Amino acid sequence: MIELIFIYNAKSGIGNAFIDWAHKIISPKTYDCNLCTITYNNLGKEKKWSNFLENINIESRFYYKDHLKELHFVKSTSELPCIYLKTDKNITLLIDSDELNSFNDVEELIKKLENYLIKYDKTISKIDHT
Repeated sequence: MIELIFIYNAKSGIGNAFIDWAHKIISPKTYDCNLCTITYNNLGKEKKWSNFLENINIESRFYYKDHLKELHFVKSTSELPCIYLKTDKNITLLIDSDELNSFNDVEELIKKLENYLIKYDKTISKIDHT
């Protein structure tokens, strides 16, 4: 079994989602979660991101920084946002916060994830995200 674990550098909940939404509009350069920024626009989840997640046939779990107690493998919020790959035997950091924060758009993230996932599962093929 392979599972992707996405951890946002944001807090969960409707109130926090509204605050984050406003922050991304008012001052996008100071927003701390590039994973949020590139996968969600002001109207919701990016279509290319939704298509990617639906078509990879790998379970994905999403956590927020207020869930870190559940994630014993993440030591502090300074490591966020990040993405881990969980297999039956290991949990591996796939994309750390520095790399994730360097992405300019969701296409860069998708390409990076596809390249990693192909290494772990040869049945995963490139997906048309349009």
